[in-house]
Amino acid sequence: MTNQLINTAFNAALADKKLIFGVLKKLNITRQNPDFDDYFQECILAYVDAYCRYAENGASLDRHTYLYIKLRQRVIDLLRKHDCYQRYFGHTAPDDRSSDTEHGLYQALLLQQLLTELPLTENQLFRLLYLQDDSITEICQQLKISRRTVYRRRTKLLAKLQQLL
Repeated sequence: MTNQLINTAFNAALADKKLIFGVLKKLNITRQNPDFDDYFQECILAYVDAYCRYAENGASLDRHTYLYIKLRQRVIDLLRKHDCYQRYFGHTAPDDRSSDTEHGLYQALLLQQLLTELPLTENQLFRLLYLQDDSITEICQQLKISRRTVYRRRTKLLAKLQQLL
């Protein structure tokens, strides 16, 4: 990487703050989060790195999409590292409100991972049961399955969720 490319990448990152804010917003990291500035700085550095890699190697995606994906992956990695650190080396002080936000983010990431791993039928059932809060009768009518099948599939879903946790 040349200095000129790095300078160009930094200037592009500062000019494209909207992309960085979009990534942080998508992952529920708002300005109220005490670590917002740290995540923002990490995003700028990740932007510069991804910009330089894109310029050197190119990619099949357009630059904007490539940068968005790389920034999102970097922030998710940071969230996972932070959560792992908190689990193994102690929790934050009880009056720290950021732990609630981070716990919510971690649960959202787990939910997203679970939904990607589920087959289509189980994914539909999960969404109807837990996200739309439909009754068993409504689910039976929509999916055209028996109550027993709903209960059996729900048991399998809960087992998968426990394995994930």
